[in-house]
Amino acid sequence: MKRINLFIKLCGFLMIAIFPLLASGCSSSENQSMMKESAPDGYNLDDLNNYGEWVHVTPYGDCWHPYVVSDWMPFNNGYWVDADAGWTWISYEPFGWIVYHYGYWYDDSSYGWVWIPSDNEWSPARVDWIDYDDFIGWAPLPPPGVVYGAPWESRATRYWEVVRKNDFDSEDVGNYRVKNPLRNTMEGREVSYTSPTRKDIETSTGRSINQIKIRREDVKIHKKELTRINLPPAEVSKVDKYAPAITEKVLIPRGKYYELLRQTGKERISR
Repeated sequence: MKRINLFIKLCGFLMIAIFPLLASGCSSSENQSMMKESAPDGYNLDDLNNYGEWVHVTPYGDCWHPYVVSDWMPFNNGYWVDADAGWTWISYEPFGWIVYHYGYWYDDSSYGWVWIPSDNEWSPARVDWIDYDDFIGWAPLPPPGVVYGAPWESRATRYWEVVRKNDFDSEDVGNYRVKNPLRNTMEGREVSYTSPTRKDIETSTGRSINQIKIRREDVKIHKKELTRINLPPAEVSKVDKYAPAITEKVLIPRGKYYELLRQTGKERISR
């Protein structure tokens, strides 16, 4: 009889120890399922689901929030190429083929940068441009009604990637970002809100800029058709050179994200 009672007690202790782990596993599975279901039609993709979550942001509705380090911003991890469609952003991030060529970006006070899907056509880069002094700058295209200040204004600095013109054609161009790009008002140079010309960059860098031929293909996901670019081998090699480090140092894969949630006991990890 004593052995039976001891066996029952041991079973009880084991259940108490195992139950939190089982509950955690179920919670993680449920969260992954719910997040996939919340993705807007046509955007339930592994490239988005594995590196971010769908959250509701008023007044924009369902937006995609990437799992990234705190100082991350869009259009930072990649480089520019001159293609037939104009200056085209080549991203080192697995989700770049979608979020940098469609939709809008918004810097939300709770989540940080979120991507807002839209029905706009494919674009070589969804950015605003600025060209002034010896600088070229670009900012993630905000939703209608949202306007950024100039990059030399302190409150607007975080929205803009600004580099010197002679660095514009560099690989991993975000490493050349000028954090406090002041404007030289003494010389009275005009400010242009258009993308730079190839000739302007060639003059600034002293290097010739080759136009890259990029093939685009249609990808049908559910009822939605998206365009994906296929890079030539030389450009694929550049992406492969930097992508592993970006994935390791900048992005947080979904599995690791949920492990952090389990360890902290939080519903989500705020930035």
